[in-house]
Amino acid sequence: MRKRLLLGALGLTLSLPGYAENLLEIYKLAMQNDPIFLAAKQQFFATKEIQNQSFAQFLPTLNLSADYDRINTQYSGAVGDKNYSAYGYSLSLKQAIFHNDYFAQYRQAKYQVAQAAATFNNVTQELIVRVADRYFTLLGSLDNLNFVTAEQEAIGEQLNQTKQRFNVGLVAITDVAESQARYDQSSAQRIEAVNLVANSREKLREVTGQFPQTIAPLVPKVPLLPPEPDNQEEWVKTAKERSLTLIAAKKAMDIAREQVDVAKSGHYPTLDLVASAGRTQQDGALFSDVTGADTDDARIGLQLNLPIYEGNLIVSNTREASYLFAKSKELFNQELRATELNARTSFLNVQANISTVVAFKQALKSSRTALKATEAGYEVGTRTAVDVLNSRQDVYRAERDYARSRYTYLLETLKLKKAAGILTEQDVVAINQLTTNSEPIP
Repeated sequence: MRKRLLLGALGLTLSLPGYAENLLEIYKLAMQNDPIFLAAKQQFFATKEIQNQSFAQFLPTLNLSADYDRINTQYSGAVGDKNYSAYGYSLSLKQAIFHNDYFAQYRQAKYQVAQAAATFNNVTQELIVRVADRYFTLLGSLDNLNFVTAEQEAIGEQLNQTKQRFNVGLVAITDVAESQARYDQSSAQRIEAVNLVANSREKLREVTGQFPQTIAPLVPKVPLLPPEPDNQEEWVKTAKERSLTLIAAKKAMDIAREQVDVAKSGHYPTLDLVASAGRTQQDGALFSDVTGADTDDARIGLQLNLPIYEGNLIVSNTREASYLFAKSKELFNQELRATELNARTSFLNVQANISTVVAFKQALKSSRTALKATEAGYEVGTRTAVDVLNSRQDVYRAERDYARSRYTYLLETLKLKKAAGILTEQDVVAINQLTTNSEPIP
C-alpha cells in the first residue's frame, strides 16, 4: 500500500486501478514514436530506391523536343528582307547495349540495399535494448524510492524509541544524536530518490514520446536461465554469421570492391543503340516554294564510344577506389574482432550475473537475519541504537542490490542475443511474461 501511495504522489498511476504498462506495450509504443528508429526506417526506404535507380540505366530513354523560331533574313538586291517561321520536333531513343559501369553500379546498389537492411535491423535490436534498459532503470528507481522511504520510516520509529529510552535513562544522548543524524540523512536520500524516478521517467519518455504511467514490476521469482546453448564458442560462431553490424561491414566492403570496377570502367568502350525521328518546317522562306520547306528525318544506328586519354583521371580514380577498398577490409576485420569480443563478454556477463543474483539474494537473507538478532540484542541492552541503524541500512542496501541484479541479468541476456544478431520481439515477449500488474512482494 505504501508503494502505491508513493507512485500516486509522483503521478505514476492511471485512472484504471491495478493497470500497469508492461515492457511489450512500451516497446511497441517506442516503435511508433522513437525518432532514432523512425529515422532509420526512412533511411532504409530511401536506400532501397538506389537499386531501382541503378536498374533504370538498363532501360531505354525516350526524349521529345520541339522548337519554334521567328527568323528575319536580309538579302541583297531587290529581294529585300524576308520574315518567316521555322519550327519542328524530334523524338530520340537511346538503349544501352554495353556499359560495364552500369553492371558494376547495379551490383553495388544491391549491396547497398543489403547493408541498409542490416543497419536498420540492427537499429531495431538496439531499440529493444534501449527500451529494456530504460524500463528496468525506472523500475530500479521506483524500488530505490520504496526502499529509501521504508528505511526513513523505520529510522523515524527508531528515533522515537531512542528518545523514549533516553527520557527514562536507558540509553545515552549519543544514541539520540546518531538516530537523528541517520533520519536527516534518509530524508536527503529520499529527495534524491524522487529526483531519480523523475529522471528515469524522462529517459523512457524520450523513446516513447509520452510519460509512462504505472509500469509493471517483475514477478518475485525470476528464473535464472543460463545462455542457450551454454557454450561460449557457439555464441561466437553465431555472432560471426549473424551479427548485423558485421554483415553491414561486409556489405560495405562489397560496395567498395564494386567501386573499383566502376572506376576501371572508364577505360572500357560503351555501346548504345540510338534512334531518332523528326520533322522541321519553314513557312515563308525565300526558296520554300521551290525546294520545299518541310523536312522529315528518321535514323537508327549504333553509337560506340572508346575513351583514349583523359589526363590520367581514370587511373587516379581507380587507385583511390582501391585504397578505399583496402580501408573497408581493415574496417571489416576490426568489426569482426569487435563482434567476437562482444559475444564473449556478453556471454560471460550473463553467467556472472546469474551468480551475482544468487549472491545478493543470499546476502539479503543474511542481512535480514542479522537485523533480527541486532534488534533482539538492542531490546535486552547488549546492542546499541547505532548497531540497529547500521544493520537496518544493510538490509535496505541488500534489497536494492538484489533488485538491481535481477534487472541487470535480464538486460544482459538481451545484449547477448543482440551481440549474436538474433534478438527479436519474441525475446521482449518472453521477458514481458515475467512482469505482473500486482504489487511486488518485498
